[in-house]
Amino acid sequence: MIKNCWAPLAMVALIATSQAQLRMSETCVNPPGSPDVGREYVEIRSSQPNYDLTNVWVIGIDGEGEFNPGNIHWAVPLRDDNGNWLSTGSNGLFLLRDSAVMLLPEASPDTTVLVANDGFTLAGMGNDSYTVAIVCNFTGQVGDDVDTNDDGVIDNPLWDRAFDAIGWLDGDNTMPGVTDRVYATALNGIEVPESARQRADGSIWEPDGLYWFGGDNWIACDTGRASGAGDFGPYSFNATNRVVNGTLPIGAAPNPGNDNLGMKAPVAGDVNFDGCVDDVDLAIVLESFGMSGCKLPADFNGDGVVDDSDLALTLANFGAGC
Repeated sequence: MIKNCWAPLAMVALIATSQAQLRMSETCVNPPGSPDVGREYVEIRSSQPNYDLTNVWVIGIDGEGEFNPGNIHWAVPLRDDNGNWLSTGSNGLFLLRDSAVMLLPEASPDTTVLVANDGFTLAGMGNDSYTVAIVCNFTGQVGDDVDTNDDGVIDNPLWDRAFDAIGWLDGDNTMPGVTDRVYATALNGIEVPESARQRADGSIWEPDGLYWFGGDNWIACDTGRASGAGDFGPYSFNATNRVVNGTLPIGAAPNPGNDNLGMKAPVAGDVNFDGCVDDVDLAIVLESFGMSGCKLPADFNGDGVVDDSDLALTLANFGAGC
């Protein structure tokens, strides 16, 4: 069966550039109630368990035309108070919070949780045209500009690699002479188009979050409280203001720090997040063999190079999860 991977190898070479070991599985930028601070979060999922997050950062990029689009709004390194870089949990999950106050449902004990108090600024993430991204080797600081001429193209990248991103325009670009920007697509992520968020009266609603359920299945929506819930959850998906891509699992809801419905358990040696180590993963490892760089998709041990150890891990786990 392994020989079957050689025919599509050229195609896999193209696929490999878009693969990443990390995805944002839940990003809540505007929880129901007020204030947002203390209840916003970013949940990250790795394709394999206990993935090393050395030099990985989560950043927010403001896209409002009147506030210098492209400026770094906040930046959080995924390390503890002692400066030690962390890893995802045994379930492949990492939850970045801006407060230690518990959200409901409670995060799994297998999830790594990092509390960065006021990490998304004192006012929280921006509820406007905005991009949130996971990057490697961030060298900038808050206030730096990655789009120096405000044309919507990143011309001053302050990182070596972007894993994933989410973003959208807020549909409220009314100031003459300025244009809002969003950068998620350029950072290997998902942008939710305004055309999919238009109300009957022509106005545009802005998502409160984006939630991923594996593959091409995700929802961007307004977020509300579940029946009888308080400001700290459980939360629910709005039934009207929503954009669904692919299939939304029955009963799906925000679930910070826990496996989302439809997700398979992470498996060592899985590159493409399908929960199965197979011909595709092996082909990507072989195509990437000898490459060096920050957190390459097939660099399972995070040593900066795809080599014998990564190939051996793939072969040792071949067929796992399938």
